[in-house]
This record gives sequence, C-alpha cells and structure tokens, in this order.
Amino acid sequence: MEAASLPRGGTGPLQSIAEAARSRSRAFWIVAGLTLGAALLRFVTLGDQSYHHDEVVTASRVLDGSFGHAMDAVGYSESTPPLYYALAWVWTQATGTGEWGLRSLSALAGVLTVPVAYLVAAELRGRRAGLWAAALVAFNPMLLWYSQEARAYALLVLFAALSLLWCIRAGRSGRRRDFLWWGLWSGLALATHYFAIFPLVAELVYLLRRRGRATLGGVGIVAAFSLALLPLAYEQMSSGRAEWIGGLSLGHRLWESAGTFVTGETAAIIGEAERPGLAIFPLAMCAAAFALLLWRGGREERRAAALPFAVGACAIVIPVAVAIVSPSKDYVLARNLIPALVPLLVVVAIALSLPEARRLGAIVGTALLVYSLGFCLAASTAPSLQRPDWSAVAADLGEPTGPRAIVSWTLGEAPLRYYLSTEAFQARASEGNPWFVHEVDFISDGEAPPPPPELLGPRFRERGAYGAGRLFVRRYSLPGPSLARIDLRKLRRANLEFRTTGVLLDGIGPS
Repeated sequence: MEAASLPRGGTGPLQSIAEAARSRSRAFWIVAGLTLGAALLRFVTLGDQSYHHDEVVTASRVLDGSFGHAMDAVGYSESTPPLYYALAWVWTQATGTGEWGLRSLSALAGVLTVPVAYLVAAELRGRRAGLWAAALVAFNPMLLWYSQEARAYALLVLFAALSLLWCIRAGRSGRRRDFLWWGLWSGLALATHYFAIFPLVAELVYLLRRRGRATLGGVGIVAAFSLALLPLAYEQMSSGRAEWIGGLSLGHRLWESAGTFVTGETAAIIGEAERPGLAIFPLAMCAAAFALLLWRGGREERRAAALPFAVGACAIVIPVAVAIVSPSKDYVLARNLIPALVPLLVVVAIALSLPEARRLGAIVGTALLVYSLGFCLAASTAPSLQRPDWSAVAADLGEPTGPRAIVSWTLGEAPLRYYLSTEAFQARASEGNPWFVHEVDFISDGEAPPPPPELLGPRFRERGAYGAGRLFVRRYSLPGPSLARIDLRKLRRANLEFRTTGVLLDGIGPS
C-alpha cells in the first residue's frame, strides 16, 4: 500500500498539514492548489445571490439581537442544535449579517473540509487516494451550495469529516489523545446538527471492536454533549417544526437526495422543476467507481473503503429506517443526510486510485471532476441554478404608494419581507376576509401570463411588467388614491409557475 505523505496520529488537527508544508511535498502543494480552487469557487460569488427562506431566519430572527436572544431564538424557531448559531453570532459581530459576511463562515468551513478529506483518504489508502478525495470534495456541487448557505450544514460536514479522521487514527494508534480528539469532533458535530448521531454509530462500533475499553474517554465526551443537548432536542421536536418533511414521499426524497449529492440543489428548494437528467452522468461515474472497487480492488483496498462506506451508509440507512418504523420521526432530506457525502466521496477516491486499474480510474475520476467543476461554474453564473433574486425584486418594488398586496412563491415571502423593510406581513393561507388595497403585484418564475381580469376587477390597470433575474414582475394599481376589495384566496390561484403561492401585505388590515 502506498504510504500517505502526511504523518498519521498527529496530536492536533493542523500538525500533519504543517509537517507536510515543511517537507514541501508535491502532495501538499496539490492539496493547497485544490483548497485555493475551492476557496475561489466559494468566496468569489458568495454575496451575489439573495438570501433564501431559511437563511432569512438565520439573519433576521436568530442573529438579530444579543447573544442571549440568539440562543433563545434557536429554541423557538429552529430544529437544530445551537453551535452554528453561536459561532455565527460571534462571527457576524465582525463581518455583519449581509450575504457575504454571514455566509463566509460556511464558506470557510467548506474550504477547510478539502484538506481534511485528503487526510482521511490518505490515512486509509495513501497520497493518490487523498488527492482524489480532496479534488472530489473541492468541486462537489452540493458542498459548494451549502458552503454558500447561511445555515449549519457546511460546519456539520467539516466536524463530521474531522470525527472520521480521528476515528481512523484512534483505531490504529489506540492512543488516548486520539480518542479524545475523536470525542471532541464528534461532540461538536452533534452540537451542530442532530443527524451527526447516525454516522457516529458506525464509528463507535468500529472503535469498540478494535480498541474496546480504550474508547471510553472519547465516548464520555460524546455522552456529555448528548446529555447537554437532550432538553433542547426534546423541546424542538415537540414543536413539530420539521413535521412537514414527512408529508412528502420518502421514496421520492431518497431519489432526490441521490441527485442532490452530485448536482446540489437544483429543484424545489429554489422553486424550479425537477431536472433528474442533470444527475445521471455523475451518478453513473460514481456507480462505475464503486463497481471498479468491487471488480478490480483487492482485499486491502476493500478494507480501506469499509469504514467510510459504513459511516456513509449509516448516515443514510438509519434515518430512513427510523422514518419507515416511525413516520412521525421522518426527517429524511438531502441536506440532513449530508454527513454521508464526504465518507462516500472518500470511497470513490479509493476506487479511483486502485493500482490495478489506474488508467480506468483516472478516466472515470477525470470525467466526474470535469462534470462537477463545470456544474459548479454553471451554478455560480446561471440564474436558473441559483436562489431567486428577491433583493432585486424588492429594490424595484420600493416603498408602497398605498396599501399593497404582493403575490408570489410561498418560500419567497420571507426574503421579500427581509429586503423590503416595509413592515410587510404574510397573510395566512386560511385567510378568508376581504382586504382593500391600492396595488397588487405578481412575481412569477419567468414570464407568466397576465392574471385573468376577474382575479383583480375591472379598475386595476397594469403599470409595469419587467424581469428581475429569472423572476418576472407584473404591477397593477388603481387610478388616484382609491382602494378596491380583493379576495386573498382567489389571488393564491394566480399562475406564477411556482409550486405554492402566498400573499404579502404592506401594513393594512381587513375590512
């Protein structure tokens, strides 16, 4: 087996990288270049897209206030643990809560995951596997997407990858300090997202089988984190904020997750129709890599891939099993399954580095990397692969000249409220009372046809129709200062090319 270029069993997370830098190894400089490429992908366009629905919750509801307010808001408005929000609150005291400043914490976590992925694969199967792993992580579209999201997922991926790295080191060395490092990174992953518990099951079984009682120091740290999080987890689960997930088909979500792992978020989360064809080629290349491992891999390669495969499998299979057995605990979504991604990419990297199939592995790996990098570049420039530009819409709409209703995508209401700053509020879906307005604006995904006359009434006149990125705005108003009665339920029937439609109102009341 090819020896890893970075030493094993370091006493801290930076020691191996520092020693490699001093030795000026070729592998170090390749990883440095890949890390720089990952940073450019993540940071150059970091502030270009508007906040999305969940990001607005982070920026305006959780982080808007004191540290105590932020921690309190996690309890009543979130379904995840507090660590990301605590770090984000501290981070934004220096960077602000604008798109670039708040997202830069996730971007940094995403960049740091690249050398960690190298170390994981290099520990298992040498430098070549490590370089493939670093490249696959640097240019994976899903990891890019969540490195540019003001949520906890990129930080979860980083801590979960560090947990896997020290699991491997502790299993090999048996040193107490390695078990303690494993316990720390595992505990931090748990404090970032509850789904970190599932890959930890595989790591714990591996360590107990290899080292038995020596594992207890690390297990004690994980247990301490778990006990500290239990009251919050119970409170958040009781609120039912994530129960909407179980209303969607589990089989469909699993297929969607497979596509999302190789193309990022391209459908419902950005209000677009599903495009499964985009995922066929990268999924086929990953399947080819797994087949290569089974077909041409020897005993050593398969043993090296066994642990990351088990970790990735547990991160997916256990929550799916829970969802089947107890549908009320069904929280299976691609972004919740994201701790599986780096371990599975490590398995692919080991397959691509097989000495017995180096040329074939290089062809499959290069094809996958070229597609992934091209997709990352497309997602960074194409509006149809990005979050809708609510900021531009809000700037065009400006201050209302009278009572106003804004009809658009339900998940676009929170970003519009955030960018409008006009005290707009969301009308309840069940609202049946008539309202009186001077203006009605329709925001569609692309240019939708004008609303039928009976939807507004004869006195409304169109006074503007224009594009704002991939969104399209049609504005209607009454002559003079007059008001007209509208029916909110009817407005929600407008064809705006979104899956669901909602209504925002600017500071007015019912009749």
